[in-house]
Amino acid sequence: MNHDIYTALSGALANDRRQEVTANNLANINSSGFRRDVPLFATVYDQVSGNNRVPEKSQKVLEHNGFAVHAGNWIDFQTGAMQDTGSPLDLALDGDGFFVMKKVADGKIYYTRDGHFRLNEQRQMVAMNGDQVLAAGAKDEPLVLVGQNPGVPEDIKIGKLGDVMVNGQPVGALRLAFFADAQGLQKLGDAGFVETPSSGPPVPAENLVVNQGVRELSNVNVIEEMVSMIEIARQYEAQQKVIINLDEINKQVAQGIVG
Repeated sequence: MNHDIYTALSGALANDRRQEVTANNLANINSSGFRRDVPLFATVYDQVSGNNRVPEKSQKVLEHNGFAVHAGNWIDFQTGAMQDTGSPLDLALDGDGFFVMKKVADGKIYYTRDGHFRLNEQRQMVAMNGDQVLAAGAKDEPLVLVGQNPGVPEDIKIGKLGDVMVNGQPVGALRLAFFADAQGLQKLGDAGFVETPSSGPPVPAENLVVNQGVRELSNVNVIEEMVSMIEIARQYEAQQKVIINLDEINKQVAQGIVG
């Protein structure tokens, strides 16, 4: 049997995975704070079996088949484009770090670069889906924006270090986190991340600047992703042809043996 057909098949399956990742990147071009994925692949070698064996006590067989396998994704943490909105609750981070959030569904803590926030009925700063923005401090408490004069139109100011003032009065600060190995984070949804043993625990972000009235967009480059899709399609087509040709060779060999 021609083992090369499996090598070509592994390449086709690798391109199928590349297409899935690229398609997901394109689907999130409008997701604030989204970080694109880059698929990684490794080569696994399998010793070819057959009549190429050598006598015992001789050197090992060096002939191998190489198979491509998906080895996870690399997360591109390059900063996305900034969009001025003028909204006092739209925030963008300049530097390495994240906003700290708590899911309302189960209380799970996660981290995000998506700073498109609003106020809920309890005057808590929350994400569009209702997840709470956490305040600086040891406890996992939401940041509440309540001024001393509730009847006065609110003037919300958020400083470069994440300190928050309502009508000139301090009401707290944003909790901002940094990870020593951000590549160790695990993705959660479109723009969220959760810590893992590989990422290590979060620490307070010290070199992070908060910009008010600005939203950070996805860092997906549409042109680059579309070019990648075309390249993947061409490679997949070429690998299909190789598989078909090798299969035809196998059939001819089998017919010759039977004949």
